[in-house]
Amino acid sequence: MRERFKDWVENRHDRVKQWKTENHKKSFGYFCCVAPEELIHAAGMLPMKVTGSSDSIEVVDKHVVHYACPYARSILDLAGRGVYDYLDGVLVCNTCDILSRCGYYWRILAPREKPTVLGVETTPYVLYINHPEKISGRGVHDYLKAEYRICKQQLEREQRFIITDEKLSETIEVYNEHYDLMEQLHAFRRKNTSVVSGSEAFEVEFSSLLMPKEEHNRLMKSYLDELSQRQPPTVEPVRLYLSGGGVDQFTYQIYSIIEECGGQVVAEDIGAGKSYFHRKIDTDKPPLDAIVDHRLDVHCPHTMSADYYPHKNDERFRFIQKTLEGHKLDGAVFFVPLYCECRNTEYPRLKQNFKDVYNVPTLYLDSDYTQGGLDETSAKIEAFIEMIRG
Repeated sequence: MRERFKDWVENRHDRVKQWKTENHKKSFGYFCCVAPEELIHAAGMLPMKVTGSSDSIEVVDKHVVHYACPYARSILDLAGRGVYDYLDGVLVCNTCDILSRCGYYWRILAPREKPTVLGVETTPYVLYINHPEKISGRGVHDYLKAEYRICKQQLEREQRFIITDEKLSETIEVYNEHYDLMEQLHAFRRKNTSVVSGSEAFEVEFSSLLMPKEEHNRLMKSYLDELSQRQPPTVEPVRLYLSGGGVDQFTYQIYSIIEECGGQVVAEDIGAGKSYFHRKIDTDKPPLDAIVDHRLDVHCPHTMSADYYPHKNDERFRFIQKTLEGHKLDGAVFFVPLYCECRNTEYPRLKQNFKDVYNVPTLYLDSDYTQGGLDETSAKIEAFIEMIRG
């Protein structure tokens, strides 16, 4: 069963193209887990998480500064090389400074002709949502709901039909089943730390952002049954928490390096996992309101609460503590893309929090998304795990 998930991760572009050909439907990319992919799904299209790769940069240097986030630069380089030309559009959210400009860069690097009226596109292929940094407080819900309404209208024009509340409710049912199945996987990981490797769990989660949710849900039911039959390994690995990085092939390699060095990622905060499906969408609310509230409950370094004393009542660390409930921990690895202002700003505080609360060592890794950087990272991880083992 794992091979099906792994195949979608490693051959994601070919699999999406194949799905489009077989189903005669469109696919729409999105940049971040705060994006309302439920709207794309309800519009009858396949939502797909756009990601970067460890390939060498070829075209993006002409347009994007060198000191921008290498994760975003990698995605834009793939767009400029035509790798994502099979997508029928992309949805961009302003989750950091560079991502807030990715809509502009995508249009420059991967231009596409669309019908216009008085110079305005009738169905834009690059959609933008101004996601608020403050995720609680007066007016936040109504503001984001207005943004989602505009996005919904643009998707309706693209598909030429109305996305009704009934369609949204059907989508919510599919996604809630997905969130429940993924939570079952994490509950299994808490009880059986060594049975499911971090890289395997990442494959399962990564593939859920690429393939149709209905298909992923069917595979997950069989996969969870299969896990219950497994036996734990005889050697106990070093248990690590992984923070940072993007949901892409490069982070996938970090998991593999940790395991090759004798470690195991038991919990993570990487733009998927708990930050993505830690609770279901409320079915007692109007569908669009429920989706808005669900996305306002996604915790990432970009967001903040309405608390006047955020460091005294650290919402980010309280969220991390919830992801670590039931886990034994030997250390924490902070894998941060070079020049990432969000992750780098929070690191000193989180490092101290891990020392005070869990009394475990931390390792800081920054990456330029090159093979040379990956080799250097491997040596640091190996030394860190050896230090923990003593």
